[in-house]
Amino acid sequence: MDGIRIILIVIAALIIIVNLFINFSNIFKIVSYCFKSNTLNQYWSLFFKNCVSGRALISSVFAIIIAVIIFIIITPFVLFRRATIGKKTAALIEEGILFEYQDLNLNDKNVHFNSNIESLTGISLTNDLAATGNVKIDATLVISEIQTKVQAEDKTFSFKAMHNITLNDGKDAIVPVFITIDQKSHPVYFVYNETHKNQFNKINSKLYSRGFKSIYFSILPM
Repeated sequence: MDGIRIILIVIAALIIIVNLFINFSNIFKIVSYCFKSNTLNQYWSLFFKNCVSGRALISSVFAIIIAVIIFIIITPFVLFRRATIGKKTAALIEEGILFEYQDLNLNDKNVHFNSNIESLTGISLTNDLAATGNVKIDATLVISEIQTKVQAEDKTFSFKAMHNITLNDGKDAIVPVFITIDQKSHPVYFVYNETHKNQFNKINSKLYSRGFKSIYFSILPM
């Protein structure tokens, strides 16, 4: 009987150890996610989803203790990164280096883009190019429209998304869409609000000094 009891204790200990290793791995992934996202908002929800089980109560208790300790340790570092990166991001947005887009859902508002693409490229698009408010959808529709018109004129066309252009001051501007028509390249921006309009006006001159004429698709008068 003592031998069986020892074997059962060893098996139980091994199970606990294995579960602890699994929980350590999951906690490490959660911590990594927190640092990448610069937020602790999902730390505990992810932890309880991945590390706590009613079938492994002892391991779960140990995991909770470890998670609390790690949470206390990483909190100041994550908050510091969030504050630091947040300031840098705000500065980049202010300069027009980086554009932030939110889903505005304009499908039912009958909103259309105006653009300077014809004056810069000679390509005439439809006058009723509707804006959805979702930049990914709008970019896809605009690129498709441009490609159709360009190919109809027997010209070459290519595009890149989230393209980096190094400015004269050494900073890298992140361009939402970068198109090339017959070897002439243009940054393309989507303008949905006054912030985007101000950003475009700022980045436009910097890109012009690098030899690029920027195209806008805007729901505001430019």
